[in-house]
Amino acid sequence: MSALLWPDGGGALFDGLPPGITAGFTTLDLVPDDLPADDGARRFARLLGVPEAPVARLKQVHGAAVVEARGIPPGEVAVAGVADAVVTTERGLVVAVVTADCVPIVLADLEAGVLVAAHAGWRGTAARVAGAALDALEARGGSAGRAWALFGPSISRDRYEVGPEVLAALDGTLPPGAAVPGRGDRSYLDVAACNEAALLARGVRPERVLRPALCTFGPPVRFCSYRRDGERAGRIFTGAVLLPSRGAAR
Repeated sequence: MSALLWPDGGGALFDGLPPGITAGFTTLDLVPDDLPADDGARRFARLLGVPEAPVARLKQVHGAAVVEARGIPPGEVAVAGVADAVVTTERGLVVAVVTADCVPIVLADLEAGVLVAAHAGWRGTAARVAGAALDALEARGGSAGRAWALFGPSISRDRYEVGPEVLAALDGTLPPGAAVPGRGDRSYLDVAACNEAALLARGVRPERVLRPALCTFGPPVRFCSYRRDGERAGRIFTGAVLLPSRGAAR
């Protein structure tokens, strides 16, 4: 399963998922760089087809903490906590992370009714935020073997050059081919590949992983990118919502 739907007006939805979930991410056409965060969250909810749904987002700090979202009133956007992953078991509640080159990941077990959105920069990857997100899913009855893992757009390996201190921090988490030599002592790094490998090692099934080849840096210029645009870069919203239980699939 690798298809995406690109609705008119911007954004993308993951296609081919079982009933019971809608997941996707925004583009610059939908959420431009200068749009306030709460307005971007509301546009993201409309993209998911739940315009009046509550939205949980985070104050992200490049770590591995996970917070639970629940009890947000309809139509409101709330910061669920200081963390880099948010988990919920509430249907109709949108969970979202924001990125501008880092790796956004959605984990979902539809049988257990558990949903997690995680933000993984290289620091969060070194702190094993993907594993922490999977721990949160499993603590609520989810299973790695049943989970879907959906990756939003992030900077590609060929555009992301890092210093030796980054590879040192990621020691033990680098799958083959994730890092290749760059200029001097620098390397080109595929952070998304590191997180995919971490999830596969925990038992997520390869056929339930979707990692589309979408680079935030471009070309084309379709997404927010901090490495390309610096401080003026906005943020991509990536996340999902569990739909009413009558449509849920096992």
